[in-house]
This record gives sequence, structure tokens and C-alpha cells, in this order.
Amino acid sequence: MLRVLATTVPGLEFVVAEEAAEICRQVKASYTKLSGRVFLEVDDGCLPHLAARARSLEGLRLIAGEAISLNELLAGVVSFVRELGVEGLYFSVHAERVTKEGGFTSLDLARIVGEKVREELGLKVSLDFPDLPLYVEYEGGRYRYGLDLSFFHGLRDRPYRVFVHPSALNPVIAYAMCRLAMPFETLLDPFCGSGTIPLECSQVTEVQAFCSDVNEHYTAGARLNLLKAGTYSRIHILASDVRRHPFSREVDAIVTNPPFGIRERAVGGLEAAYRGLFDLASSVLREEGKLVVLTTRLKASERLGARRGLSLVAKHEVNEGGLTSYIAVFSKSLSS
Repeated sequence: MLRVLATTVPGLEFVVAEEAAEICRQVKASYTKLSGRVFLEVDDGCLPHLAARARSLEGLRLIAGEAISLNELLAGVVSFVRELGVEGLYFSVHAERVTKEGGFTSLDLARIVGEKVREELGLKVSLDFPDLPLYVEYEGGRYRYGLDLSFFHGLRDRPYRVFVHPSALNPVIAYAMCRLAMPFETLLDPFCGSGTIPLECSQVTEVQAFCSDVNEHYTAGARLNLLKAGTYSRIHILASDVRRHPFSREVDAIVTNPPFGIRERAVGGLEAAYRGLFDLASSVLREEGKLVVLTTRLKASERLGARRGLSLVAKHEVNEGGLTSYIAVFSKSLSS
């Protein structure tokens, strides 16, 4: 079994654990909620599949060993690198100080480890293009070391993003929202921006999705992303204001990210946009269909839902870039 550290959006650790169990034959997961860090023990053959297929990850590090002192860390790193047989190659060290005690910085730790590897093994440093991207961290009196498997390509990056919305949703959050909306065959996102949510949902299941936004520039950009992803035939785009939405077809799920009102302001104001969203959900969701919304306005959303036969059935706190928000899951009652 290999031990790896998977990083994600704080609050979505449970999604990483679930997805890893779907991809790997054997897996054990442990995490602290809202840490953004999940330790996984996986079977040896699963690691490349996890790196290639998991959509809930932002980063992935192989953990080769642990130490309880700096000297033990340095000896462990040197032994690990020597066993790899990497003479003449270039290396870098990425260090993180997860907890703040210790009297040193992440840069201090990287420098100390780097100097030791260079002195003991004669390897040369390349910060931008290393053959061996080493990873070390300190957390609560314990050091860990290994390899940064996502050094060259962050796992949240998506090749379909030809057009990037100015306040684009992290696709890891979009993917988690899609999982929480399942099962569905038809889906609507009335604040779709550059199309991130419909695109991520199309990776979860075969879906016919409808993507609308009040801004025609964004819907044009979404078309470019759909073409790049090869999903243009399954995701239908229109420019529309959620307050006067022309959509009347019944759908299984609405998954959406209304403007937070920080970098993007809602046309007509946030309150009107939210009322329009919940009116639309009440109108077009099938019985027991789900509305999954990313919001900073949880209590207001719950009140709006209750008035329209939409019950809050789950909520998940997430922290993205220092901003706390919630993935709220509503279900349409049978009587509404």
C-alpha cells in the first residue's frame, strides 16, 4: 500500500474519500474536516489512476516517510532520494508548514532540506523544471517527506478552459456539486457563466444539460469551452435573465452558482436573482428533484426554498480563497 496526501478545497474532504474508494480497489482515508487535506492509503497500482481520473483533487503528494526531528527528516530524505538512483538529475524542494509552531518558515525548511540533498548527493537545483520535485512538510511536531506528484500540473486545471470567466468557479467545487445532485439525466444551470458546472456534470454521467446566463459574452465563452470539451451536442446554451427565464421543460436537477456580489454583481440585485432562482426551481424541477446551490446566503436561501416547497436536505461548508460559503442541497417536495 502507498500513502499519499491529496489536497482539495477545504470542506470537500469527504468527496475525495468517496471518489478514491470508487477508483481504487483498496483504500483507507483519514482527514480533518475543513483542512483541505486527505491522507489515503491505496494499492500500488491505483496511484496513476487516481492522478488521472480523480476530479475532486487539487494536488497529490506521495508520502515516503515521516520523522519527529529535523535531523531524522534530513536523514530520511537523503536515504529516500539515494534509493531512487537519480544521479545527475535536477531537483527542487516544495515545503509547507501546516501548523505554525517551530520557529521556522516553509522557505527555511525547503532551504535546509535542499542544501542537505545537494551536499550529500551532489544533485543540482532547478526550481522550475526539476526531474525530482521533492515535498516536505511540518505539522504539529511531525515532518513528512516524499514527492510532489502534481508539481507540473495542478489537478484542478481543466484542458477545456479556453475561455475563463473573471470570477470562474473552481471546477473541483463544481464537480462536488454535481455529485451531490445525483442521480439526474437532465440538468439546468441558470447562472452558468463559462459553463463549468454543466461541463463537470457531463463528466459524472451522461446528461442533457441546459446552460444559461444573462451575459451574452459569457455564454459565447461557454460555447468555446463546450467545443473544446467535445460536449457541445449535449449541453444547450442560451442567454437569459433568471428573473424572466423562458425555460419550461422539467429537469431532474438544478446545479448553480449565483453571483456572490463581490467581483460579479447580479443584474437586478442579489435578492431578485435569488427569488428568480427559487421561483424557477419550483416551476421546472421534477418531484424530488434537487437544487444544489453554492451560496454565502444560506439562511436566506433556506427561507426562499421553504416558501416554494424546496426543503434543505444537506449543507456543506467550504472555504475557497478565505471565503466561507455553503453547498446547499434542496429537494422538491412531492406536494409542491
